[in-house]
Formats: sequence, structure tokens, C-alpha cells
Amino acid sequence: MDSTDVKAFFDRVAADWDDMRSTFYNARVIDALAEHVKPQPHATTVDVGTGTGFVASGLASKTGTVVGVDHSTRMLRVARDNLHALDVQNVALVEADLPNLPFPDRSVDGAVANMVLHHAPDPVVMLAEMRRVVRPGGVVAVTDEVAHRYEWMRTEQADIWLGFTKKNVREFFESAGLRRHGYARLGMQ
Repeated sequence: MDSTDVKAFFDRVAADWDDMRSTFYNARVIDALAEHVKPQPHATTVDVGTGTGFVASGLASKTGTVVGVDHSTRMLRVARDNLHALDVQNVALVEADLPNLPFPDRSVDGAVANMVLHHAPDPVVMLAEMRRVVRPGGVVAVTDEVAHRYEWMRTEQADIWLGFTKKNVREFFESAGLRRHGYARLGMQ
């Protein structure tokens, strides 16, 4: 499984993703990300792996601008439709390779990623790239799966990693040059 397989999976399921994702996470992830990013009215926040725009649309009312980045053309089409239906005006969508974000160094106030890191061939590279584009004092916030043993998710959900332990999170964040990190269970309750 590599990034090409992951992209192919998301291109294939784009039209059904909002229904599929609702079995894994809900709007609580938006609140969790917003709490850590502490969006400001004039801030720019990048939603890495925006998919159908679920998180981007939720953060839109809490920040000046959201830029949703995804590598799947089909997911971005669905995101455009979703944002249009919600009349969200302050979200821009960009197609790009996630380990190579199309932003200058230190150019945004925050970077978030929801349920994306477990699809990354190298989570440290992805986190380091998020850190690169965030201004000093900004925040990188990630919500993702806790470690599990559901091997079927590798083939049915294009998961490269089967979630993460506290130790994984600490090592990945430290290796990416991120000074502070936390680990909390959000759950779907």
C-alpha cells in the first residue's frame, strides 16, 4: 500500500465518502481541532487531506480563511458541491500532493489534518510539511485513529497505519520538529 493506492481508493469512494466517514467520526472532530488551533477571525488555516470538505466547512465559521488541500480530484469535486450547498464562502480548495503543500514557509496560522495521518506512507514527513507552512506560534493539530488490530482496514479503507499509540505520536511529532504534543481519546460518544 502506498500513496498511489490511497489516492485511487479516495477517487473511487468520493461520492460515498460522507456516508462512509459518518461511521468513523462525527462533528466532534471539528470542535477538537478548533479547540487546539484556536482559530482567529483573520487567520488562515490549512485543512490537509480535506476530502469532501467536512472539516473545512466546520472551521469556516471560526477562522478568516480555510484552504482545503487534497490529492483526490474527485474528493475535491464533492467538497466544492458540499461547500456550495452550505453557502460557505471562505474556503478555497487546492489539489496537491500532501507531503508537498503548495504554500511558502511560515505562511499560514494553523494546519489541521483529520483522519489523514494513517494514510501517510511517512507520518513524520507529513507532520514536518505541516510544521513548515505554519508561522511561529501557530499550531499543527491532528485527529486520527488510535492503534487497533483491524487488518481488513488496509484493504477496505486504504489504511497504511493501523492507528497510533501515544509513543508513535510522541516520536512522530518530535521527529517532525514539533515541540509540544498531546494525545487524547475523542471517541464517538
